[in-house]
Amino acid sequence: MKNNKPGPLAQPKSTYFHLNITLPNELDVAIADVGNRARASGGRKIRKTEVLRALVRFMIELDVDVSGVKSEDDFFSRLRDAFLSK
Repeated sequence: MKNNKPGPLAQPKSTYFHLNITLPNELDVAIADVGNRARASGGRKIRKTEVLRALVRFMIELDVDVSGVKSEDDFFSRLRDAFLSK
């Protein structure tokens, strides 16, 4: 399903918000692996920031119900439920 909305790169980088995040090593490796697998399969390496922006845009499209969420695990369950119900 192709979305005709312009992606985040349609905006000048001067409008981007710089964000520092802390991740466990296992999640950092998983994000880096996405880019490496893309390059190994004939594409170009996808930067970690591109992976994270795409994931946030996907989360927005899912329209996740966050009412009553109290933890990261709760939020993860809501994300999974939203994805599986689409």
